[in-house]
Amino acid sequence: MINSDKNSGKIKDLEDALDGVEVTYSRWLVNRENIHTGEKPDRLGNYFRYFYDENGIQFYVKDALPIDIKNACWSAFRGIFVNKQ
Repeated sequence: MINSDKNSGKIKDLEDALDGVEVTYSRWLVNRENIHTGEKPDRLGNYFRYFYDENGIQFYVKDALPIDIKNACWSAFRGIFVNKQ
């Protein structure tokens, strides 16, 4: 089941949804310095991680994000991996 999720296109769906979150909250990111490059704007990808392990997909969002952006990331994840259509 893990591999079926991994190869189902859901990761691409998640990345697309998180790209949408980045666009929605670009005003916050544009004022932040990218922690990896030192340049502006920052990227939402610096604030979340996902990977597969024996339990399935794991998704983490850093606490440094404002709560509304963090909730949008979690909502995107749950909409794809938790809510089964």
